[in-house]
Formats: sequence, C-alpha cells, structure tokens
Amino acid sequence: MTKKEILLEQFTTCYDENGWFVALDNALANLSAADAAWKTANLDNSIWEILAHLNYYNHAYLERFKGREFVHSIAANDETFAGAETVAEERWQAEIEKFRAIMNEWRELLENAPETKFDEPASPKNPDGWATVIALVNTHNAHHGGQIVVIRKLQGSWDASKGVS
Repeated sequence: MTKKEILLEQFTTCYDENGWFVALDNALANLSAADAAWKTANLDNSIWEILAHLNYYNHAYLERFKGREFVHSIAANDETFAGAETVAEERWQAEIEKFRAIMNEWRELLENAPETKFDEPASPKNPDGWATVIALVNTHNAHHGGQIVVIRKLQGSWDASKGVS
C-alpha cells in the first residue's frame, strides 16, 4: 500500500467506518443536543466541547493542507473546547454538519492529492511531512472519538450494538 492508501484507510476508520474502534461519526450518531452538552463534575469537557475542539483543529490542518496560512484565533488550546451557550438542537446539528463538511473535504483532498504531497513538509514551521501530520490528526480524532463513547456510556446514551460493549 502507498502512504496515501494507508492514510485514507486510517482516515476512514477514524471518521465513519468502525474498525477496531468506533469511528467518530458513528460515536456521534443519534445524540441529542442535551446529551452532547452533558457532563459531570469530574469531566473536563462535554461531547459538544470535544466536537468543537475537533472542528477547530481539523479545519486548521485542512486549510494548511490546501496551502493556505491558518492563523490561530485562540491564545490557548483550552479555548477550542467551546461549549453550547444555549443548548439547542439546531445548534448541535450545525456543529455536526460542520464536522461532516470538514471531514468530507479532507477525504476528497486526500483522494485527489498526488502521492508526492505526503512527503512535503507540512509548513515552514513544521518540517514533518504531510503523511506524519495526517497520521497524527487521524490519531487525535480516534482519541477523542473514544472519549465520546466513554461519555455516552457514563450518561447511558450509548447503544453497545453500535460497537464497543
């Protein structure tokens, strides 16, 4: 397999096709706005906050992959975990749709990128090749997908037939 094929397979497993773990889109399936905003005192972030964080970074690296400069609009990583000021189903669905739009654009760009793109440095400040950066972005997505499943298990909204009992 080529780097591109490996990264696309990894991307798909992390995004929308369960493999050894539940893919992010599947972890978010059938989740209400109230459940997305839920957290207990011992949880740092709600599912909604986690998804906002993922949207921020997936968008940032997507822009960079397209050759655009992405300037962070935040001073600290914690600011990317923006929750719902008002818990409304329309706002939650908009956050999910934003996620899907970003991820679908990622998939299209990965599919259409020449194999040589994956060896190019990600940016002048980051000499790692795009293959390394994308593998880390995929891993980051998988990590937070696992958190979402755990939170759903804690709140009782996870259907074990969807993966991970």
